[in-house]
Amino acid sequence: MKRIAALFVPALLSACSGSDSGSGDGLPLLAEDRAHPQMALADHVLGNYFSSNAGPRLTTCIATFAGSEAVALAAEDELVLMRRYPSLAPFARCVQIDGGWQDADTGAPAAVFTLHSFSCADLATCSGFGGFMAGATSSMTSRYDMQFDGRRWNITRDDQIIADQPSAGSS
Repeated sequence: MKRIAALFVPALLSACSGSDSGSGDGLPLLAEDRAHPQMALADHVLGNYFSSNAGPRLTTCIATFAGSEAVALAAEDELVLMRRYPSLAPFARCVQIDGGWQDADTGAPAAVFTLHSFSCADLATCSGFGGFMAGATSSMTSRYDMQFDGRRWNITRDDQIIADQPSAGSS
């Protein structure tokens, strides 16, 4: 397990930064759909990962949170993403066992990308957090800020540790 984490985690960390995503299959960027900013963020994160040289890939799923529990995206959203990224597995295939994610079919470690605390202040400004867990190894959670410029969602990533952020009342 440590060997998998040693190979996989550095590749994922580098994969989650970089340029705009897209599956490269001629589909329009989800970033151009103003009405679905969370899907634009999912496409951004997954596109960067799947276009990277992350080495051997674990079974990969994506989830959001309902309270403190990871849950599947809406079925139609999950299908859109799986069409864009054929290596993306349905969330039902990733199960959490003993504090780590596994492929329900094979028992091998799995990688789960998570999006949470997603909200929009208005029709052109959204934010949320994202990260991943590969087996039992977690990434740092990143904050994503999104601005719609009239044509597409522009997404920026902030990897600052949340606990290091100044509180609203501090100077």
